Formats: sequence, C-alpha cells, structure tokens
Amino acid sequence: MIINNSIKNIIFSIIAQLILIILGFVSRKIFVENLGIEYLGINGLLTNVISMLALVESGIGTSIVYFLYKPLAENDRPRIIALIQLYKKAYSVIALIILILSILLYPLLDILIKGNEGVNFLPIIYFLFVLKNVVYYLNAHKFALINADQKGYVLTKINIGYQIFTTFAKIVVLIVTQNFILYLLIELIIFAFQNFFNGRVVTSRYPYINTKQKYNLENEDRYKLIKNIKALSLHNIGGYVTHGTDNLLISSFIGISTVGLFSNYMMIISQLSSLLAPLLNGIGASIGNLIATESNEKKYSIFNVLFLVNFWLYSTSVIFLFNLLEPFINWWLGSGFLLDRLTFIVILANFFISGMRTSIFIFKTKGGIFVQDRYVPLLGAIINLVTSIVLVNKLGLPGIFLGTTISILSVFWYAPVLVYKQIFNKPASIYFKKYIFYILLTIVSAVVTSYIYKKLPIIEGEFSSLLFIGLICLIVPSSIYLLIFHKTNEFRYLASILLNRIKLQIIKRKEFKTGA
Repeated sequence: MIINNSIKNIIFSIIAQLILIILGFVSRKIFVENLGIEYLGINGLLTNVISMLALVESGIGTSIVYFLYKPLAENDRPRIIALIQLYKKAYSVIALIILILSILLYPLLDILIKGNEGVNFLPIIYFLFVLKNVVYYLNAHKFALINADQKGYVLTKINIGYQIFTTFAKIVVLIVTQNFILYLLIELIIFAFQNFFNGRVVTSRYPYINTKQKYNLENEDRYKLIKNIKALSLHNIGGYVTHGTDNLLISSFIGISTVGLFSNYMMIISQLSSLLAPLLNGIGASIGNLIATESNEKKYSIFNVLFLVNFWLYSTSVIFLFNLLEPFINWWLGSGFLLDRLTFIVILANFFISGMRTSIFIFKTKGGIFVQDRYVPLLGAIINLVTSIVLVNKLGLPGIFLGTTISILSVFWYAPVLVYKQIFNKPASIYFKKYIFYILLTIVSAVVTSYIYKKLPIIEGEFSSLLFIGLICLIVPSSIYLLIFHKTNEFRYLASILLNRIKLQIIKRKEFKTGA
C-alpha cells in the first residue's frame, strides 16, 4: 500500500507539473509582452516578501505532519483530531499575525524597490499578494492531514484543473486589459474557491475531524511538538535568508528590472525542480515508516538508492540547463533577457549544490532531526547576508549569488553528520567521499556532453535544435552513469523495483481483460 500510494503521488505530480510547465511558459511570454519586465520584477519581489512573512509559520506544519505519521498508521483518531485541532488554531492566529505584519511592512517597500517608476497602484498589488497568502492558511490543517496520509494525489488532480483554468483566465485578462491588478484579482478569486473546495474534499474523506468535541495532546507529545517547532523556526529563518532573499538584494542594490530577468531563469529552474521533486519526495512518508521500523543497514541501503537517484537527476539536470537554458530564453522571449555568464554559472552551481542535499534532508526530516542543528541555518543566514552584501558592492550581480554559494558550503556538512550518526550509525566521511565523486563525475559528464553536441551541425535559434540538444544532454550523461553504476547494489535495487512494477501492471491488465 505504501509503495502504491508513493507511485500514485509521483505519477500525478509529474503529469500535473508537465501540464503547468507548458502553460507557465506561454503565460510568462504573454506577461512580458503585455506588462513589461518591471511588473515581472515586482511579481518576483513581492513573492519573496510574502515568503518572508510566511516565516511566522515557524515549522508548525512540518512538525505536525511528522507527528501525524504514527497515529495515521495506527488509526488513532483521538490523537489525529487533537493534532488537527491544534494545527487549525495555530494557523488562525498565524493568518491574523501575517495580516498585521503585512500592514506594518508596507511603508518599507520603497526601500526594497529600486527603479519602480513604471509600476502603478503598488499598494493594491501588494495587498492582493497578502490576501492570497492569508487565504491559504484557512484550510492548511486539512491539507497537512491528507499529505501525511500519502493521499496528496487526490488534491493534485483537482489542483491541475484549477491551475489550468487560472492560467487561461489570467492569459485572457492580460491580452484583453493589460491590467496587472485584474490579473492578480482573478488569481485570488479562483484560488479562494480552490482552497474552499479542497477543504471540503478532505473533510469528506476524514469526516471524523469535523467534530466539535475538543481533544488535547498528551503533555509529552505537546513538549516534543513545541521543541521541534522552536528548532524548525530557526531552520526556516535560516533557509529563507540563504535562499529567499536574492530578489530583495537584487531589487535594493541593482534594480527591479534585473529581478524580472532573474525571475525568468528561476522560473525555468523551478519548473525543472518541480519535476524532480515528486521523484524524490513521493516516497517521503514511506521513508518515515522505514526509519521507524527497519534496521540501520536497511535504512542505509535505501538511502544509498535515494542518493544515487538524487545525483542522477540533478547531475543530468544541471548539464541540461548549462547547455540549453540561455538558448531557450532567446528562443522563448527574444534577445535582451539574459544575465551575464558568471551570474548564470553561479546560479547553476547553487541549484546543483542545494539539489544534491535533497536525499540527506529527506532522511533528516523524516527522522525527526530538527533540534540538534537548529542554530546551523542561522549561521548560514548570517554568512549569506554578510558575504552577499560585501560581494555585490565589489562584483555586482554575481556577488549576490556567490554569497549564497559560500553560505551553503559553510554549513552543508552538518546535516550528513547528524543523519549518519543518529540514523545509520556510520561515519559521515562515507557520504562526503561519495558526494565529491558525484560532483567530479558531473563535471566530466558535462565536458563530454558539451564537446559532443558542439561537434554536431546544429542551427541556432531553431526549436528543433533545442530539442536535439536536450536529447543529447539527457542521453550522454545517463549513458555514462549507466555504464558506471549498472553493477552496483543501488542500481540493481532500482531496476528490480521498476521491473516488478511493470510485471504487476501487465498482470493487472491481463486480469482486467479476462474479467471483461
């Protein structure tokens, strides 16, 4: 059941992302053509500001989801209800706090935004962003429950329809009115309906949570929960400062138009990441069960499989982006939308370094390791801010992203040390040796891939050429990795899972046809 649910999560998430990626690119092109790069920059900047306000959440959701795994597995309804009621109460308070903080923060926007002379009605734009953020919290407790129960694919199917409709509606608004406020307003209205409907769906699947009877957590659970929330709040703050302040710094030191250019790069990278995430996170709850029930050796063997998949996906992706991202932007939006080459390379380095940590963080989070390294993200955040501000004054735009690189490399070693010690009971040096090997292998594969495709007759600017380059960037590194890893235990385990899944589907189809 766990494997089937994980596979459903992965399949539906990937299909949803593919549909939305295509629509996203169409929508972004129409946005730039009708509103311009300044509004694109405002859109990216205010998204970051809202993310900063969301830090008020302080890890409550992650902590409660972690605590939901066991009672869901045991069908301990009183404990489930107690957690959901606590979550609902907490998020009602958080929504109110965010609204108040948003009002207090508004006067500071002029300091954060440089070069916004062409943007009209900024107060209305800002509070439309705020309202959408507040609406989400109305049913957040229900979404946590269905995700912890590995039934997130139920909402994913619904969300596809809503997001497709939203994208089409926003495209029509842009073409007909060229009005950013109407663009945001239609998004807010549809999102509110989506949030309400999804909440009803969850309630229909778990009607017992709708009780008016009050349930309370035991003192021990409450103590552990509060302890984890305090630790996660530090993680969230540190993570935001490290990864979420780039747009704020660019807007303050460089200009809002550059935020718009950067947002195009991040849109493509984020869309690719959204395709990779289901493959790695789809079995997240299964990892939680694995850690709770299996031996250290079993946990370690599964981690090595996940680490190999993690490397394969992100290595191939960064090679793909290195060769294809800038030619794609030129084809997609036209000339004049590229950042300098050094900035581009540093952005890709940050994407790869951060992405390669996904597997270790899945085990860390599902293993409930929150408290031991609670101050490490704050250290990374301080390093990031200081180095980014110093380097932006010396190097310009690349300095902001180099500050992020330095901060990640300064603290990334601590999570593997904790996971290897507390979950696997092994020295972390094993992880670092493999990590370095994977980086070197990525560099070699990138060089080989670039050499091969540059030797081929390719017409620049043609979409067919982009497709051809994309295929080369997928096939060449994957072929290299297949040759190197095909005899390893990790690869054989992966292959066996895929083969068993294919056999099961064949059997099911035969049974269906026989029954028919």
